[in-house]
Amino acid sequence: MLAGIPMVSDRLAAVLCLSKKLKLTGDEELRSSGHILLEVQTVNWRYKKHNAPTAIRFSDLKAGIRAGKYPRWVAMTAPQFGFRGAERGGMLSKNPADRQMAKDLHVEAIERSMELQSAGLGAGINIWWPAWTSRRMDNPELPAMAEGDAWNGMLSFWVDVLAQTNGTMWLEWKPGDPGIDYLMTIEMAINFCNEVNSNLGREAMLINNEFAHILLSGITVTEGVQTTIKHGLFSKFVHANSGQMLPVSIKTLIDSGIRPESILIGTDWDWAVGVGGPGTWEDQTTAIGAMDAAGQQVIYCEHDVNPAGQDPLEVFALSIKNRQTMLMAARSL
Repeated sequence: MLAGIPMVSDRLAAVLCLSKKLKLTGDEELRSSGHILLEVQTVNWRYKKHNAPTAIRFSDLKAGIRAGKYPRWVAMTAPQFGFRGAERGGMLSKNPADRQMAKDLHVEAIERSMELQSAGLGAGINIWWPAWTSRRMDNPELPAMAEGDAWNGMLSFWVDVLAQTNGTMWLEWKPGDPGIDYLMTIEMAINFCNEVNSNLGREAMLINNEFAHILLSGITVTEGVQTTIKHGLFSKFVHANSGQMLPVSIKTLIDSGIRPESILIGTDWDWAVGVGGPGTWEDQTTAIGAMDAAGQQVIYCEHDVNPAGQDPLEVFALSIKNRQTMLMAARSL
C-alpha cells in the first residue's frame, strides 16, 4: 500500500475497521480528524472550487458517524496549505481575499466541530497549524513581514475569530516545514496563547503539542509537554508521533542573535510513537506519563495516517500499541 488513503470515505472506514481489529472500546476507540477543503468539503460557495476531489461532504460525514460506518470525530481545522493561494500566507497575506478566506474557513471549521460535539459525534476540538503563515512563504516576490507586525496580525485575527464563534483553538506550533514559523518554540507558542486569552478574558487558545514538532525545535518531548502543563495550556488533546530531534535548541540559537531564516530545520517525518534514536522511548514515556497525571480527563491522541512511504494502518497500529505500552509503564512507576 502506498502512503496515505486518498479517499476520505475509505480512510474513515479503514480507521473504524482497525479500531475493531485492535478490539478498542470506550474512550480507546479510534476517532478521526481532518481539514475543511482537504478532508471535509466546505459548504461556503465562495471556496467550493478548492474542495479536494477526495474530500467527504459534511452531511455524509455526520450520517456515516451516526450509522456506525465511520468513527467518531475529534478535531477540525482549516488548512493553510494544499490549495492555490495558501502559499501567500493566509491570515497574513497582502491579499484581502486571502485573509477573508482564512477567516471564513476557520470559522466554518470551528462551527462544524462544535456541531459534531453537540450531536454527540465529536470532541469539539479545533486545530490551528500555521503552515504557510510563516516567515518564508513559497513565493519569492513576497518578503517576510516584520515579526511584530506578524504577531499583531495573527493576534488580531484570532481574537476576532474566537470572539465571533465563542470557540476554543488548539495551536499546533512548529519550527518550520514548509515555512519558517513565527511561533517556532514552545515559549513563543505559550506567549501567543496567553495574549489571545488575555484579550478575550477566557481560555480560548490552548496548545496541541505534536511530538515531532517539539523535537524539531531541539528540545525533548518531555520538556515541551511539561512546560505546556506548567502554564495551564494542556487540555485533552495531543498529536502523538515521533521524529528527528534538532541537535541544538532553536530558542538558544535565536537568543544568541541568529536570525530564524538562517536556521536549518529538519523534516517532519511523522514516525510512529517511540521510533527514533537513543532515549526516544524513555522521553516519550515520561511525556505521556506527565499528561496522564495532569488531570482527570480523556486525552485524545491524534496519530498520522499518511506517513511517507509506509503502510499508514501499520504505522497507525504501531503508534497505538507503543503509546499504550508507554502509558502502562508510566502508571507503574
